[in-house]
Amino acid sequence: MRSHVLIPLVFLALACSARGTRAPDGGPSYDPALITVPFLVDDHFVPSGCIGDCSTSVALDEECQGGRAAADAQGRCHHFTYTASAGALGWAGVLWQTVEQNWGAEPGRDVAPGATAVHFYAKSSGPAQPLTILIGGVNAADGGKSCTSDDHCASRACEHSTCSEPHHDTLSLSQALPIPSGVWQPVTIPLSGMSYAPEVMSGFGWTAVMAPGQQTIEFCLDDLRWE
Repeated sequence: MRSHVLIPLVFLALACSARGTRAPDGGPSYDPALITVPFLVDDHFVPSGCIGDCSTSVALDEECQGGRAAADAQGRCHHFTYTASAGALGWAGVLWQTVEQNWGAEPGRDVAPGATAVHFYAKSSGPAQPLTILIGGVNAADGGKSCTSDDHCASRACEHSTCSEPHHDTLSLSQALPIPSGVWQPVTIPLSGMSYAPEVMSGFGWTAVMAPGQQTIEFCLDDLRWE
């Protein structure tokens, strides 16, 4: 079992084939930098973006109790445990980033147009638990801010004492979701009519609020995909 505590937030703000994905033909029009739809989130994004209490209170492994959500589930099955701690903010979350700790310093992924939904499975290992699901939303607003070093900027570029414009999402989708206890629930988040060009910084994410007196939030997410 691989388990780790996720990397701290910098700015608040392996490969499987997706079901039904046709392999690119590699001809003259083929762009290897372009992600075609459908695709698995875990093929192109990594759950490394900590927000809230995540850096000290959230652990992640791939041991989803009771097995995968479906016989044809692909990508990784993610098991999260969020534990309350004294003096904490009372909420935590994780974003799937292009590379670890990319809050705007590096480009996002170029995703082909036409995605209509994000699909996944979810279940709580304890009582039913509300989550908020996030798609996109990485948009640091420090371009043009005064700075004295690259570390002061989301773009990691301080030029002439001013932060350069960071890369950012144009899509920012947030949807509250009740997660049932002990039973995999299929979830579909519609994307129809939404633009995510020219780049996607975060292909998936979640936040959870620790209720007063609650000590642990534990849940699993499986088969994360854009379709």
